[in-house]
Amino acid sequence: MRLLFSGRNAELETRNRILTDAARKRAERVKELERQVDQLERQVDHLKQELEPARKRLSELEVVATQRARLLNDKDKELAGVREVLTQRAHLLNEKDEELAGVREVLNKCKLRIRELENTRFRIAQR
Repeated sequence: MRLLFSGRNAELETRNRILTDAARKRAERVKELERQVDQLERQVDHLKQELEPARKRLSELEVVATQRARLLNDKDKELAGVREVLTQRAHLLNEKDEELAGVREVLNKCKLRIRELENTRFRIAQR
């Protein structure tokens, strides 16, 4: 009877050894994964520490960008006002140029008439 149980006992010991090896390997794998998780958690903590100043700087830059955008908008409005004034002055200058051209034409006619009269007086004086 002992032989009957010895085969069964050997089979159980073999299965026990297989299960023990599998459990040991599984425990080693769990430890390795726990080490990796710890390492990743440290990396995450480090990255969070680096991220905080970057977020603060981003916030500061957003404030500066907003201020500059407002300033730019104000300057655009101011420039639009200056353009309007310059456009009005350009129209006025064109009108004055047209008036001046008319005055020059009248002066040229007067100059021609004066020459005619001087020539006539000169001819009368020569007689």
